[in-house]
Amino acid sequence: MSQASAEAASSSREVLRVEELRKEFPMGDTVVKALCGISFSMEKGDYLSIMGTSGSGKSTLLSILGCLDTPSSGEYYLEGVKVSRMNDRQLSHVRGCKFGFVFQSFNLIPQLTVLENIEVPLFYQGWREEESRRRSRELAKMVGLEHRMEHRPAELSGGQRQRVAIARALANDPAMIFADEPTGNLDHATGLEIMRVLDDLAAQGRSIILVTHERAIAEHAGRILWLQDGAIAKDERR
Repeated sequence: MSQASAEAASSSREVLRVEELRKEFPMGDTVVKALCGISFSMEKGDYLSIMGTSGSGKSTLLSILGCLDTPSSGEYYLEGVKVSRMNDRQLSHVRGCKFGFVFQSFNLIPQLTVLENIEVPLFYQGWREEESRRRSRELAKMVGLEHRMEHRPAELSGGQRQRVAIARALANDPAMIFADEPTGNLDHATGLEIMRVLDDLAAQGRSIILVTHERAIAEHAGRILWLQDGAIAKDERR
């Protein structure tokens, strides 16, 4: 991609684009093909679901899009910049400042309170304590945890823990939110509560990529990529 093309892409609404992404994992004498030539683009403010059964490649794709893993081949452009040309420092900056992650298992630090868990990304970005605490209080209130700020994860329900995880993902005001099976460990009613939080964020213009194996959850997004055997079987716009 030429410099002029990269600048044109970065100045448009396109936030990311992948071309012929492939990911292979050596397993003894065999090679497992997790991704088999994935190509698509996404614009700022899009709400995208990646859906598929277990082993379809959806979590592998999310890891690559979140710069947590690298493809075996193919290209990934983030705001017009080729990710393969980024060094470790640049990738760390992207993950810490441009992305927010929400995981199925919450990934909260059990010894920390709600406020302290939300503050973790801000600590690593060098925020001053007073500003960090103010920001974390705002986010705790936004996700409905104003009465649980000093509680620790063990004192919270599953839905409350996921709300903490969402607030933490928003701490650095990221351009993109990645949610990997965010309702997977929750009952149906609590899962819907979490989806309402994500829906509200999407309505505010946040770019969201949601991975799920549940059709009802995927349908909250305006676009669904159906993966099958590491390839896009269907690109459904709603």
